[in-house]
Amino acid sequence: MVRHIPALLEEFLIAAALMTALGAAVAVVFWFFTGLSPWPYLILAEISAFGWGTVMLAIGSPRSRSR
Repeated sequence: MVRHIPALLEEFLIAAALMTALGAAVAVVFWFFTGLSPWPYLILAEISAFGWGTVMLAIGSPRSRSR
Protein backbone atom coordinates (compact mmCIF):
# COMPACT_ATOMS: atom_id res chain seq x y z
CA MET A 1 0.00 0.00 0.00
CA VAL A 2 1.57 3.25 -1.13
CA ARG A 3 0.42 6.44 0.54
CA HIS A 4 0.86 9.69 -1.30
CA ILE A 5 1.30 12.98 0.46
CA PRO A 6 -0.83 15.93 -0.67
CA ALA A 7 0.69 18.01 -3.46
CA LEU A 8 0.84 21.22 -1.41
CA LEU A 9 2.64 19.45 1.44
CA GLU A 10 5.10 17.95 -1.02
CA GLU A 11 5.77 21.40 -2.52
CA PHE A 12 6.21 22.86 0.97
CA LEU A 13 8.75 20.19 1.94
CA ILE A 14 10.74 20.76 -1.24
CA ALA A 15 10.66 24.53 -0.68
CA ALA A 16 11.77 24.08 2.95
CA ALA A 17 14.70 21.91 1.86
CA LEU A 18 15.73 24.46 -0.77
CA MET A 19 15.54 27.37 1.67
CA THR A 20 17.55 25.43 4.26
CA ALA A 21 20.25 24.67 1.70
CA LEU A 22 20.30 28.28 0.50
CA GLY A 23 20.52 29.63 4.05
CA ALA A 24 23.36 27.28 4.93
CA ALA A 25 25.24 28.20 1.75
CA VAL A 26 24.89 31.93 2.43
CA ALA A 27 26.12 31.50 6.02
CA VAL A 28 29.14 29.44 4.92
CA VAL A 29 30.06 31.88 2.14
CA PHE A 30 29.70 34.82 4.55
CA TRP A 31 31.91 33.07 7.10
CA PHE A 32 34.47 32.13 4.43
CA PHE A 33 34.82 35.61 2.94
CA THR A 34 34.64 37.72 6.12
CA GLY A 35 36.09 35.36 8.71
CA LEU A 36 33.31 36.51 11.04
CA SER A 37 30.69 34.27 12.58
CA PRO A 38 27.33 34.75 10.89
CA TRP A 39 25.63 34.61 14.29
CA PRO A 40 23.45 36.47 15.31
CA TYR A 41 22.67 38.97 12.55
CA LEU A 42 22.83 36.80 9.44
CA ILE A 43 21.33 33.71 11.06
CA LEU A 44 18.41 35.64 12.59
CA ALA A 45 17.73 37.36 9.28
CA GLU A 46 17.78 33.98 7.53
CA ILE A 47 15.20 32.57 9.93
CA SER A 48 12.67 35.21 8.95
CA ALA A 49 13.63 34.88 5.28
CA PHE A 50 13.17 31.12 5.56
CA GLY A 51 9.49 31.54 6.36
CA TRP A 52 8.82 34.00 3.56
CA GLY A 53 10.90 32.10 1.01
CA THR A 54 9.28 28.77 1.82
CA VAL A 55 5.80 30.20 1.46
CA MET A 56 6.66 31.94 -1.82
CA LEU A 57 8.26 28.83 -3.30
CA ALA A 58 5.45 26.50 -2.19
CA ILE A 59 2.58 28.73 -3.29
CA GLY A 60 4.23 29.95 -6.48
CA SER A 61 5.15 26.48 -7.73
CA PRO A 62 3.37 25.03 -10.75
CA ARG A 63 0.19 23.19 -9.92
CA SER A 64 -0.14 19.54 -10.71
CA ARG A 65 -3.18 17.34 -10.91
CA SER A 66 -4.22 15.38 -7.86
CA ARG A 67 -2.82 11.91 -7.81
